[in-house]
Amino acid sequence: MKAFIIDDEQANREVLQILVQKYYPEITIIGESDNLNTFLESRQIQGNTDLLFLDILMPDSTGFDLLKQLKKRTFEVILVTGFEQFALQAFEHSVIDYVLKPIDKDRFCSAIEKAKKRISEKELLHSVKKQRDDRSKIAVIKNKKTFYVNCSSVAYMVGQSGGYTTIFCKNGESYLLSKSLSSLESEYQDIPYLIRASQSVIINLDDIVSCDQGGSGYIGLKTNDFEVFLPRRKKREVLQQVEAYLKSKS
Repeated sequence: MKAFIIDDEQANREVLQILVQKYYPEITIIGESDNLNTFLESRQIQGNTDLLFLDILMPDSTGFDLLKQLKKRTFEVILVTGFEQFALQAFEHSVIDYVLKPIDKDRFCSAIEKAKKRISEKELLHSVKKQRDDRSKIAVIKNKKTFYVNCSSVAYMVGQSGGYTTIFCKNGESYLLSKSLSSLESEYQDIPYLIRASQSVIINLDDIVSCDQGGSGYIGLKTNDFEVFLPRRKKREVLQQVEAYLKSKS
């Protein structure tokens, strides 16, 4: 975890550094400043900061001025101040905690633990989102280059003999993939808009423009004016999936 300190009094900055080094050596202090501008004007510092120790009252501004300008901040904030009357205003700015000066060790540690828990939760959510995003892309090779195709840009996939599948995208591009249709169905089964419409075709429900329920039935897609005919034994199941998905989006 990386932390930054903003306080106009050097003695206060030194106290925070000593407390961090003594009780939380795993936290690295990446910088300190006696004014807001050093932090405010550097996106690099902001991006590297996980936790900001922020004083409220300064000679020409307040810590709240900084928070107002950084509404989409990615770091957590612990306000460290000698004035308790700002507590309500502090939490309106979604700070993780509010510590009064002179700093009590137990109160300081409690604030740090809250910050560590919140940061850990955010890292876990980021990891889960990254894994989900990675799973929503299909790696394909064309002209000896690897491309990562978003599942949302796929219109339909057609299984070929020999365990191959051709992927047709909404932008007109197509790719031959050395994976069977069944393998792709299993790999991307958690993508709700991709369904197996027939033995040889997976379709993107977002690309549907027509649906004929008569006879064996077929589904028409916008891309390439493609039509997939539904086998009688699978027709009811596929149409139910289509209806359920379209209802979930309405």
